[in-house]
Amino acid sequence: MLAINKASRASSLLQKFMLQKAGLISADGYTADQHFVLQESAMKRFLSALLLIVCSGGLAASDLTMMVGDNPPFNSFRGSRPEGVAVLIVDVMLHRAGLSVSYVEYPWARAFILAQTEKDHCVYTLGRLPEREALYEWIGPISVNQWVFFGLRERSLELRNLDEARPYTITGQRKDAKATWLESQGFSIDYATTESQSLKKVASGRIDLYPAGLYSLPELAAKAEVDPALFEPLLVFNRIDNYLGCSKSTDPDKLRRLRAALTSMKADKTFERITARGLAGFRKP
Repeated sequence: MLAINKASRASSLLQKFMLQKAGLISADGYTADQHFVLQESAMKRFLSALLLIVCSGGLAASDLTMMVGDNPPFNSFRGSRPEGVAVLIVDVMLHRAGLSVSYVEYPWARAFILAQTEKDHCVYTLGRLPEREALYEWIGPISVNQWVFFGLRERSLELRNLDEARPYTITGQRKDAKATWLESQGFSIDYATTESQSLKKVASGRIDLYPAGLYSLPELAAKAEVDPALFEPLLVFNRIDNYLGCSKSTDPDKLRRLRAALTSMKADKTFERITARGLAGFRKP
């Protein structure tokens, strides 16, 4: 037990040191306006160092294990690093809460289940749907997203409302909130394991419509190695709040501290500034 406590303390100190080096917090522990949105190089250094905790055995010692989905620009893994606006928000939450973290990468369907079944495991960003309400401890919202149908530009499809999408085939990632919500509205989904697989189905002409976040397509297309110019937005069909979801067996004190940290970030406008600056470089399609 003593060895675990020492490892946890070392992990926490390393996390604080990396946040200071990356510019997320000042040396006295307080956030500053100019620290909230990192330059890309600083972000890469911070997240690469954070992953060293996992590789060096910090996973067992960390207070929480975090998993992220493929929902750019809010959260995604680029290479082996978690990135995005929501990642920044959660990192500041963790610092204010005094909690250490390890990030691990799993396919979304597995991450979705692990965050329900494993103690002190969390996943984000999660759309908070009625079907999911009893599955997690919910912390948020940590982002707001609009869901859009994309189709091949060369087909010149037109959608004026959700019902006009019913004759078309639709793809989606397993356990994805967009696909789950569309099924609840009576749509059939041609499922794929990853967002890249879904997007390639539309690019090849096998499937008609791809549901995605408003800002997500350029990065998702790059990962799928398809040209984003092939696609055009057809219809914004829903707006949803996204959350951090933790397992029901997560330590209640850790949950309380995370919720208090997020409340403080919204009260002092830290949350607002991170979100505004993080999305400033993204244009609506």
